Amino acid sequence: MDAPEERAVAAGTVSQAPSRKVSRFSRFSHTADDIARDKEASGVTEINARVTLYVVLCCIVASFGGVLFGYDAGITGGVETSKQFALWFFPDTASNAQSSFWCRFNDNKLQAYSATMHFTGAVASIPAGYVTQKYGRTKSMVIAGGAYIAGAIAQALSWNTYAPLFLGRVLWGIGVGFGDHCAFIYCAEMAPPQWRGLLAAGVQANVFTGILVANCLNLGFNYVKAGWRLSLALAAVPGTILLLGGLFLYDTPNSLMERGHPEKARKVLEKVRGTKNVDDELALLGRATDIAKASENPFKALCFRRKNIPQLVLCIAFPFFQQWSGVNAVSFFAPQIFGGSSILGEGNLGELSSAILVDGVECIAGWITVLIVDRIGRRVLLIPGCGMGASTLIAAGVVLKYETMGHLTLAKGSAAATVILVGLYTISFGFGLGPIAWLVPAEIHDINTRAAGQSFTVFTQLISGAIITQVFLKMLCSLQYWAFIFFGLWQAIACIFFIFLQPETNGIPIEQVPDYVRAHKIWRYVAYPGGRIPAAADPVNLAKQREQAKEIKGHEATNPSPKV
Repeated sequence: MDAPEERAVAAGTVSQAPSRKVSRFSRFSHTADDIARDKEASGVTEINARVTLYVVLCCIVASFGGVLFGYDAGITGGVETSKQFALWFFPDTASNAQSSFWCRFNDNKLQAYSATMHFTGAVASIPAGYVTQKYGRTKSMVIAGGAYIAGAIAQALSWNTYAPLFLGRVLWGIGVGFGDHCAFIYCAEMAPPQWRGLLAAGVQANVFTGILVANCLNLGFNYVKAGWRLSLALAAVPGTILLLGGLFLYDTPNSLMERGHPEKARKVLEKVRGTKNVDDELALLGRATDIAKASENPFKALCFRRKNIPQLVLCIAFPFFQQWSGVNAVSFFAPQIFGGSSILGEGNLGELSSAILVDGVECIAGWITVLIVDRIGRRVLLIPGCGMGASTLIAAGVVLKYETMGHLTLAKGSAAATVILVGLYTISFGFGLGPIAWLVPAEIHDINTRAAGQSFTVFTQLISGAIITQVFLKMLCSLQYWAFIFFGLWQAIACIFFIFLQPETNGIPIEQVPDYVRAHKIWRYVAYPGGRIPAAADPVNLAKQREQAKEIKGHEATNPSPKV
C-alpha cells in the first residue's frame, strides 16, 4: 500500500481494502478508480464547478498564445522552401537544389533565421515571469500580441535586406516568450479542476492548429507572386486576437488574489464558475496566497527550497524531452522526405502538401487528447506516447539508412513506409508530449512559484528548440539517418523517466496539486527529510482540518449565540 493510503487508514479517513494484484500496466495507466482512490487517500478537495460560456471564451482567446508559436513554426518552414524567398534572402539554398538528400538546406544564415525566434523567446521568458506575477496574466497577453503584430509587419515589409527580417524574428520571439508563458497559466487557473486538462491542453492543440493553418496558407500562396509576404503578414491576425483578449478579459482569480484584490477575485470566480457558492475554492486560493506572501522571492524559492525540487525538475524535464523528442526535426524534414517521394507531387507543391498531411494528423491527435485527457488522465497518454514515438523514429532511421543511399530523393518503394512511420510519430506526439508537456508544468506549482516555474518551462522549451534549430541541419548532413535514431533514444529515456517520476494530477484542485506531487512515493524523499511529510503539508491532515472547520461553521449556524 502506498504511503498516502497508509496515512489515511491510520487517520481513519478510509478503510483498508483487501490486497489486490496490480498489473504492470496499471502502475502507469491510472484508471478512474485508481485516481479516485488516490485523491480520497490524499484528502483532495472535490470542487465540482460547471464550465461556463465565459470561461470557455477566456480560454479560447488565451489559447491564441499557442497559435502564435504554431503559426511561426508552420510559416517559417513553408517560407524557407519558397524559391522566391530563397532568392531574396538565402540564394545558397536555391543553388543547393541538386545536392545530397541530407544536405540540401545546410545553410548557416537560414539556420540563424530559424533559431533567432527561439533564442529571443528564451530570453524574453525570464522578464515574462516577472510581468505575469507582478502585473497579471492579461498584461503578458497584451505584450505578446503587440510584439507579434509588429514582428509580422517587419518581416512582411522586408526588402532585400536582413535587418527588418531578423528584427521581425526578434519581435516574434518576444511575442512567443510572453504568449507561451501566460497562456497555459491563464487557462489552468481559469478552468474548473475537473476540466483543467480540456481547457489548458487546448493551448497546445492550438499550436498544432497554428502549424496546420500556416501550411495551408503556404500552399495557397505558393502560386502568388510574393506570396511569402502575405503568409508572414497574416501572422498579425492571431496577434491581434491575443492583444484584444489581454485588454478586455478579466485576469484570473489566482492572480487577483495574489496581487491583493480579494473582492475582485471573488467576483471573477463567481462569474467564471456561474455560481455564488465559491467559498471552498476561494478558501484554497486564500490559503495558497497567505503561504505565498510569507515566502521569499519566487525564483529563489523554486531553485533553493528542498520542497520545490520535484516541481523544478518536472518543469524543466517536460519541455526538454518535448524538444529533444525530434518534433522540430520531423516537422522540418517531412516536406523534403515526401516531396522527393512523388506521392503528393513534385517540388515545392509536394513539400507543402506533405507538410499539411503530417500536421493535419498531428492536429487531429492533439484535439482528441484535449477531449479525453480529463477522462483518462495524463500518464496513460504520456507514457505510451513516448514509447510509440521512440519506436517509430528509430524505425524511420533504419528505413532512411537503407533507402536514401546518399541520393537527392528517397528510393522507390520506401515512400509508403516513411509516410506511415512519420504519421505514427506525429500521432504519438499529438497524444503525448505535445499537450501534456505544457499542461502538467502549468498545474504543479504553488501560486507564488507558478510564474517563475513557467519561466523555466518556456525558457527550456525555447532554448532547446533554438539549439536544435541551429544545429539540426548540420547534424542531419553529417549524421544522416542516425539523427532520427538519436531523437528516438531521447524519447525512450523520457518514457522511463515519466513512468517512475510523473504522478497523476488529473482532477485535483490546482492549489492542492503541489502537495500531491510532493507526496509521490519517490518525490517525498526528495522534497522532505527522510520522506516524512510535515503535518502542515500533509493532505490528510488538511482534509481533517477542513472537515472540522465545516462542522464548527455548521454548529454555529444551527446554534447561534444569544444576543446580549
